[in-house]
Amino acid sequence: MLPTAGEGKHPLRGYKGVDLRIGGRSLITLLIERLKACPEFDPIWIAGPSRIYCQAETAAPVIDTDSTFAGNIRVALEALFKAHPPGPVAVTTCDILPDPAELYALLSDYHRQGDCDVWFPLIRAPKEPERLRAFAWKPDYRIVPEAGAVPVRVLPSHLVVADPAALRLNFIYRLLELAYRTRNRPIAVRRSSMTSRVIFSLLYQDLIHLLTLRLPTLTWSVLTNGLRMASRLKAGTILRSELEEAIRNVVVKTRHRKRFPERGVRFPILEGLTLAQDIDTEEEAQELEEKWRESGGKGLHRISS
Repeated sequence: MLPTAGEGKHPLRGYKGVDLRIGGRSLITLLIERLKACPEFDPIWIAGPSRIYCQAETAAPVIDTDSTFAGNIRVALEALFKAHPPGPVAVTTCDILPDPAELYALLSDYHRQGDCDVWFPLIRAPKEPERLRAFAWKPDYRIVPEAGAVPVRVLPSHLVVADPAALRLNFIYRLLELAYRTRNRPIAVRRSSMTSRVIFSLLYQDLIHLLTLRLPTLTWSVLTNGLRMASRLKAGTILRSELEEAIRNVVVKTRHRKRFPERGVRFPILEGLTLAQDIDTEEEAQELEEKWRESGGKGLHRISS
């Protein structure tokens, strides 16, 4: 499990994981406690500058990195590859405070899915937008759960489980960098920005394929799948299965897809607002503090799988 540092639209100054305090305790400390309430998250590592996160009141080891969002993930995964055998890795950001019961419910879905290359839950947005309060400004998307169904408004969660061995990691790092910079901008703007900046990386990868006598299909595959997905997302007409297939074609290695056709990318639509509410503004931090006070800081308990 890797809680990583991130950026926000209206970023709070400093390192949110240690500088933000809820009920007098640092956010990273509370996050680690809540992750430990689910036994699946073991071991838990923090990816961030050790000079900062070693001061936190946690027993989690720190992978020393102070780069961009994608850069932190790269350093963290490389450290994990050396320390642990291959297998799925869960990644989240350090600026959320998930409810343990919601975490457990989401993980139950992960176990039901069986082996997959990527599992990324989409969080069902409330029918009453006012329930989001300070978090209401965050962009949502409309996804059609299945053929014939009405579109559902969803928010991206801040938890992903993936098998790194199946993925085009170098390309994903580039995509993550671009996606994170533009994550709170309209889909049309994101599509234009990401397409123009990533095309040279695609062409480079296709050149490598040529030199190794492999078909240079990456540029065409990624662009066609990516543009089609962005267009359907903007229109709010994309089927969840279409989204899963498009993402799989973009991020999963071709050889892996052919070797393991039964595995795939899973984007379940689930409940769990606390997994979608990352703290980017002072108003959001204040709301979290208010909720903490209202609950008396209760709700932490060990959950068995």
